Amino acid sequence: MRRGISTFLAALCVGLGSISLSAPTLAREDLGNGWGPNALEISPLPNYCQAFFSKNHKVFDTLSRGCDGVHHLCAGKVLINRVMNVSIPKGERRRILGQAKIEVNYLASRLTPTCKLGEDVRTAESQIRMLETLLK
Repeated sequence: MRRGISTFLAALCVGLGSISLSAPTLAREDLGNGWGPNALEISPLPNYCQAFFSKNHKVFDTLSRGCDGVHHLCAGKVLINRVMNVSIPKGERRRILGQAKIEVNYLASRLTPTCKLGEDVRTAESQIRMLETLLK
């Protein structure tokens, strides 16, 4: 594919005379990385996740008080939402779901009684189990 694009651009350059064009580097986004979501991916997240991803850490620290590692839940929620995107191939969605499970389990294994987000963690774990069943 890339060779075809390069060939096309080279032929175009010959046709345009002295104008020089080069094929752009096509970088593939790692959809299994929940740490750099775009604005559309952030908007459906809970307030504490929106504060984290907008770098409003003062608000984030207040909302997530007593929950060490809650930013992993936020990354997991981004990944869970990506898994629900049916335009992504099933194999890739399975891979993304595996990463979501790692992120959510990180917080689940460290959950303390003072963390008020336990219900959110359990909900995310439930969503992951449901998606694992759907993607078999």
